Amino acid sequence: MQRRTLIAQGLATGAAALVAPSIARAAWPEREITIIVQYGPGGSTDVSTRAIAAEAEKILGVPVQIVNRPGGQGTVGVQTVAAARPDGYTIGTTGLAGLAIAPHMLDVTYKSDDFTFLPSFARYLYGIAVRAESPHRTIMDLVNAAKARRTTFGATGAPNNIGMFDIARVTGTRFQFIPFGSGAEAVTATLGGHVDAVIQNPPEMLPALESGRLRLLASASDIRWKEYPDVPTLREQGVDVTVDSMIGIIGPKGIPQDRAELLSRAFLEAARKPALAEILGRFGMVTSIMQPAEFESTIRAAFDRFGPQLREAGLARRR
Repeated sequence: MQRRTLIAQGLATGAAALVAPSIARAAWPEREITIIVQYGPGGSTDVSTRAIAAEAEKILGVPVQIVNRPGGQGTVGVQTVAAARPDGYTIGTTGLAGLAIAPHMLDVTYKSDDFTFLPSFARYLYGIAVRAESPHRTIMDLVNAAKARRTTFGATGAPNNIGMFDIARVTGTRFQFIPFGSGAEAVTATLGGHVDAVIQNPPEMLPALESGRLRLLASASDIRWKEYPDVPTLREQGVDVTVDSMIGIIGPKGIPQDRAELLSRAFLEAARKPALAEILGRFGMVTSIMQPAEFESTIRAAFDRFGPQLREAGLARRR
């Protein structure tokens, strides 16, 4: 009798162990989660989001699908997130461009208060390059040329162009911004001699750099590029400027705290996976993890900082 009781208890315990994880998963989330990406498919933001989503769905126990909502310099996707039901099933990606820069330049329908902040997981890298035939071999060569004559640069927009305006400000010179619809177009214009320099991310510039058609003058980030460890940063060359932007995850305002915490834990764990770091590296990005509160405070501080800079550059919209 005692033996049968012990066996029964053991079976019950084993059954509980088998069903407990599924019960925990079924509590929430119960269905797939959607991440709205504010840019089109194939770019660094899209690819990095798909990579972290693939890791996060293993942790959450439900599929995580990607929906691209490009447009409005990255604001359409952010707006879509702000308007979503705050149940945790629809979240999105954003960074400085969508929340700290674009609202100064465009008439957007949202503000930082309209979101639940989740973690950030990566940073973009930036660099400044000239075509191989250019006489400029350092960033100060480019600065000195700008003091002597009209010097142009190509970029897609902020924060790239703000970085060049900051260089002009701290060195007492001036650069003329020539906008392009994509980083590839800005690189092509530089190669053709239509602009004197380009400031972009590694994926757009690496093919031309590796073929010897472009020369990298400086990393505009606070670290050197792993592909060009001998090329110093702007600060290492005496120019106290850093161009920075990150990618993080947000949801609409009002997501229940327990769901927001569960999502944050899942994406923080996913962000630490070696597979993600490897994919980020291929697209000119690095892992950079911020807890939700730090991500939010970074966005808010950047919003306050970029306002005066954009107004000074004549890029802010009239209110």
